[in-house]
Amino acid sequence: MTKLDFSMPSHRPGLGQRIGLFGGSFNPAHVGHMHVAATALDRLKLDWVWWIVARGNPLKSDHGDFTARLASAQAMAVHPRMRVLDIEVRHELTYAIDTITGFQQRNPTTRFVWLMGGDNLAHFHKWKNWEDIAARVPIAVIARPGAVLGEHPFETRFANARLSEEKAATLADRHAPVWTYLTGEMVDASSTEIRKGQAQR
Repeated sequence: MTKLDFSMPSHRPGLGQRIGLFGGSFNPAHVGHMHVAATALDRLKLDWVWWIVARGNPLKSDHGDFTARLASAQAMAVHPRMRVLDIEVRHELTYAIDTITGFQQRNPTTRFVWLMGGDNLAHFHKWKNWEDIAARVPIAVIARPGAVLGEHPFETRFANARLSEEKAATLADRHAPVWTYLTGEMVDASSTEIRKGQAQR
């Protein structure tokens, strides 16, 4: 079996870097995604944010063309400390738990944080091994328009692991399970609405 290459792409690894893993379909990527990534980079004091373009989303029937999704993410992530990776399609990975585990095993001194918009909380409990993800890596949830905290299974299950927003800058230094919810200015953009607009042209 060929060993998967989860080595650090396009930068000098170093010891103990803080890297946010921002996974998504990005169908297409938009300013709301960039806002989530930039907020996490700043508020969590990260060294990098890596956009992980999903090979496919098991919870969605229409993933969109991967090449187009990758290109849209590359066009949006214009920041010197952001990278867009195609590692899931190169290694035929489908689930976040496998991507996260691969990076952690290959880079044991790196402090990874999983990033996601607040709109993902409602169905995070449907992800494969979602509790294992939370137990393996710190999670930062960034507020998105229309998404509010409530009695989502993730929040209930890990209520005692929530880190206050005031301490969010220390998230990457903590041992999972730990998560935080970042509020603030939001950008109202939606991949679904963008696709609808494109279809009507």
